[in-house]
Amino acid sequence: MARMDAPPKPMVRKFAGRLMAVSSFDAEALDAFPDGTEFDLTARTKRSLPHHRTYWRALDKAVKATGRWQSREALHTALKVKLGRVEPIFDLQGRVIGMKPDSTAFDAMPQHEFRAYFDAAMAALSEALGYDALAWMETA
Repeated sequence: MARMDAPPKPMVRKFAGRLMAVSSFDAEALDAFPDGTEFDLTARTKRSLPHHRTYWRALDKAVKATGRWQSREALHTALKVKLGRVEPIFDLQGRVIGMKPDSTAFDAMPQHEFRAYFDAAMAALSEALGYDALAWMETA
């Protein structure tokens, strides 16, 4: 945790493949370091709620339109398995006895990973459905 009496660390934003200071304060703080200084970066972009809701809405519509899955949660599990987002389950001897889907929760998957997952999931779902899983957005 940052000390309250310490100045804030400089922030940068990725733009056109380069890191740019977010503000003039940040640029000035970065200029105080000599060339060649290395920094540890932490992404601050939060998960997008509208993006998250779009995902679940698409799954809900696919379940209602086809009846192929018991619920949107079941479809969510099927997509994670299809896309290989799984982790092994081990027995007490250390042998793999099965697989379980990874989490896509906000604290388990940052926005840039969810964006890639979302794109792959919608492509896989569209292929399974035989039509664009996001076509409903064009009429909404």
